[in-house]
Amino acid sequence: MNILVLLAGVADNRYPLHDIGLDNGRIAESGQSRRILSPFDEGALELALKLRDQRDDCRIEVLVLGGSNEDNLLRAVAAFKPDRLRCLQLQPYCPWDARLSSGQIAQLLADEGLQPDLLLIGREFGDLDEGGLPVMLAARLHLPLFALVQYAEWQDGQLSLLRERATSQQWHRPRAALLATVTNDRRNKLRHPLMKNVMMARKMSFETVVAHSEASSWLPLGRLLPAREVQRGGNCRMLEGDVTSQAMVLLAYLQGEGQA
Repeated sequence: MNILVLLAGVADNRYPLHDIGLDNGRIAESGQSRRILSPFDEGALELALKLRDQRDDCRIEVLVLGGSNEDNLLRAVAAFKPDRLRCLQLQPYCPWDARLSSGQIAQLLADEGLQPDLLLIGREFGDLDEGGLPVMLAARLHLPLFALVQYAEWQDGQLSLLRERATSQQWHRPRAALLATVTNDRRNKLRHPLMKNVMMARKMSFETVVAHSEASSWLPLGRLLPAREVQRGGNCRMLEGDVTSQAMVLLAYLQGEGQA
């Protein structure tokens, strides 16, 4: 099985955020910035490693989104010894435009003839927290989407993906190629790499692959509009004041309705 893992990283909240500006509608970063794998990135990588641990015919390829602190991020991933690891540069890089970014990645995979049996990606690709890119990427690749995966294993030689809803478990056994988004879970917490692999990763150099797009197809940040405010209607009433005041108003309402 060929597994492709897409990792983006997020800003490391242990350090002050570096200066970010705009250059002709694109993000321009300056200063020494730090980026680490998000819990969702870690979960996607760990599930790939777990599947490879259980079968010798599993091959893991990883694409790490380029940008700030990319070398350290690549070295952190290299310590887990994927079969192939590359830095992915999107040109232009417009992380707010999921339509563009998903198209760039899909076109790159098509140009290189990459057809993974399983594509794993964190449920939020990067720092924007909106989760649109994985969905759009699945559509671009014409792949079925199985969202919010928490665990993966082989069952009788068949790939099985697990997600939980309330008190129920949903197991899915894909019959063909699939894109799966991964959420964090105690079962996919990323393992610690071996120290010898960490030391080897410090000496590595990494290949870079560029996914281009026509300049006319991207959305400049300045063209984004704020979300439209809509006045809430219906019978909704917002309670004001402190908790005690709100509780007294709610009690009076329930007593008036004969429900308390």
